[in-house]
Amino acid sequence: MTGTITYKFASHFCPADHMPPLPSVHGQTQTLWERESARPILPISQKVTRFSGLEAARNETVTGLVSKIFNESFGYRPDGRPYRLGPKSTAERLASTDFLFIAGDEQSGIGYLFGKEIPSLSGRIAWIESMAVLPLCRKQGIATALLHKFRLATKGSSKIGCATPNPIAALVVTRAIPGTLYIGNCNPPAAVLHMLREIRQHCFDLRGCAIQEKTLRIKTGFSPLSRSDERKWNPRTPSSPPYWWNELEHLPNDYEALLVIERTDSPSTSCNAVGYANEAPQTKA
Repeated sequence: MTGTITYKFASHFCPADHMPPLPSVHGQTQTLWERESARPILPISQKVTRFSGLEAARNETVTGLVSKIFNESFGYRPDGRPYRLGPKSTAERLASTDFLFIAGDEQSGIGYLFGKEIPSLSGRIAWIESMAVLPLCRKQGIATALLHKFRLATKGSSKIGCATPNPIAALVVTRAIPGTLYIGNCNPPAAVLHMLREIRQHCFDLRGCAIQEKTLRIKTGFSPLSRSDERKWNPRTPSSPPYWWNELEHLPNDYEALLVIERTDSPSTSCNAVGYANEAPQTKA
């Protein structure tokens, strides 16, 4: 694919979400890192407002806020030009998605997530199209709060997926979404690969990209890494990294990793979907 796709994850997600890692092995099921009933009341900086895509697209204040957060999170390309959400305007992108969540409020938001649910023969997949948190507001669990809202809004989807160039983003997602994880060189089952091929034309992240199926990566030309980004495993408490961390830490420039989670928190997760997931090797973390 030619050109630059610039509507991905902010590549420096909240490192403060570095809690001791859960087992994240393909073919095994991970549990929620905290129980719903035990969740603390979020501080004002983590209050999240939900919009439909069309509602957000018609609100100039909201579209301007999303653009501002994106620009301040991603910075500038090597040629000095700012990264953009993509060839379409922010309003057009939001109009084509299902959900937008803004952390803070629509006047002074500090982070956002937008995504959609895409139908497939194996069930709907909730795809995270873009998420970013302002650099000065990271390390506060804001990305986790956004993901929690997205997870609840898309509970009818049997899977959640995204593309990311950075292991920090993948770590935050895998800790917020319970289920069976496919990422990196995991030899994903045929059902997952078929689903990715099926949704490709309906997903901005995948459209026009050849999927490297064994390693679950795509070439996008999008790699906005700054000095503040973190790729090396550096948790606050000593622990081993997830099995896939090294692959994303050394991900080639212009490539992004695909992440698919077979959810265990969705009522639509079928016995067949679980069966496909269990086809993966039962390796230890």
